[in-house]
Amino acid sequence: MIEDILRSLLRMAPGANKINMDLAAMREHCKPIVQQLIPWEDEKELELLSLKVNFMAQKRGLDKITIGTIQSIYYEPMVVFAYKDYVKGQRDAILYCRTQNLEFIYRLKRNDTDVYFNGKPVAVLDLKGSLHGIRSKTIIGGVKPYSGDLISIIVQGKDIGHLFNPSRPHNEQQRAFSIMANLDEESEYILLALGLYELTTRLLANKKKK
Repeated sequence: MIEDILRSLLRMAPGANKINMDLAAMREHCKPIVQQLIPWEDEKELELLSLKVNFMAQKRGLDKITIGTIQSIYYEPMVVFAYKDYVKGQRDAILYCRTQNLEFIYRLKRNDTDVYFNGKPVAVLDLKGSLHGIRSKTIIGGVKPYSGDLISIIVQGKDIGHLFNPSRPHNEQQRAFSIMANLDEESEYILLALGLYELTTRLLANKKKK
């Protein structure tokens, strides 16, 4: 508790122990929701995901963890996420996304975002939207504007689909993704790593504006 107060007053970035504690709390809060998520097997079923989001909040001391679910076009929960800001007014946060079978963690920092897949560090996302693979040391994916409403998702140098920008006017049953290619397993994970990050951070930004 004292650490939380000092960090809040001094605008200090969290240490590794603090982040791990928060991540453990996020997993615990999301665990009962994960059991309610509908299963989906491949990237084509990602097209069932809508822009409908349900938010809730869990408080722990001075900390606030925002939790939400993203629904299918049939109003079924497909993704649960948890988000926590560390330093107000700065890019310093952690985002946890979970499908029934997969886990993505994003550690947002001032100049980039570390990406973890099923507990392992796999990539770094820069501020320009390029995803750099840790093992390959190359750009393995990215995002860029396609039109006023759509954001292109690039995987292994190919434009494989679009995300409907949640910041644009839409109805709650608007499909979030349209996929234009068949993907192997690795490319599907890259698509999910990019797509879930872009979708959840933009939905969270919408919430902050209200």
